[in-house]
Amino acid sequence: MKLRVPIALTADNSENYDVSIRLWSGGLSFSGCRISDRDDFFSGDVVFGNDISVVQSIKDIYFDNQCFSYSYNKLYVTCVSDRYTLVPDVIYSEKDKELLFSYCHKDDKGLKIIVQHIEKLNSWLLFGIDLKAYEFLVRSLVNPSFIHALSPLLILWQEKSFQDYPKQMYVVINDGFFDILCFERGDILFVNSFRFETDNDILYFILYVCKQLGFNQLDDVIHFVGDKLKCNSVMSVVKDYIGRLDCFDAKSLNQKMPLDVNPGIDTVALLKCGL
Repeated sequence: MKLRVPIALTADNSENYDVSIRLWSGGLSFSGCRISDRDDFFSGDVVFGNDISVVQSIKDIYFDNQCFSYSYNKLYVTCVSDRYTLVPDVIYSEKDKELLFSYCHKDDKGLKIIVQHIEKLNSWLLFGIDLKAYEFLVRSLVNPSFIHALSPLLILWQEKSFQDYPKQMYVVINDGFFDILCFERGDILFVNSFRFETDNDILYFILYVCKQLGFNQLDDVIHFVGDKLKCNSVMSVVKDYIGRLDCFDAKSLNQKMPLDVNPGIDTVALLKCGL
């Protein structure tokens, strides 16, 4: 399973690059940019086979692609998952991290609980990754940092909220689950994930959170991120309740990105804007 990487990227110059290995339930992407030019972006992905375990798929991809063994300026392993929780500094305790995680996710067997401190948010992001996958990656990659896909978006959108008067909601639609993140003048009002089977499930939780947070139908805004067909379908109904909506993708952060490159917006935010 070969990944598309630039010919110019070699073991001799890899330290001039920041890269992200993005993991989700159905596949893996390998993205990066030269640290001297954040718009010089590349990305390639592969889909896991249904007849092979996730861990074995990761191993096969690793051994088929030399770029995984290189030493980079920064190497992130970015996990896309709904198994996370955001914990404020004031209540976080290293010795209680498994207990804090279990409050939101009871079935955590077979997971490695990763703790990511997000200093700009005065919070800790706790998330789970398959233990066997973690053990393979941590011993096979050169100095990897494990992060959650939402972390660069939380930082990016919190900074944006300082500049905007109304409340903002971001709906990030993934395969089988979606995240809702809400901000107001730099304050994080709400962060959570929800499983869904139909568009109605997404609509229900969006409108429920709007009601709970007192969203103004005329002034406050909802941004949709992810599968465009799914986003447009949901937006066609939400527009009857909230007047200001938009849908955007990774191109909004990197206008120079080639048309055939389509990474997750979290990857672009991470590599272009940093943590």
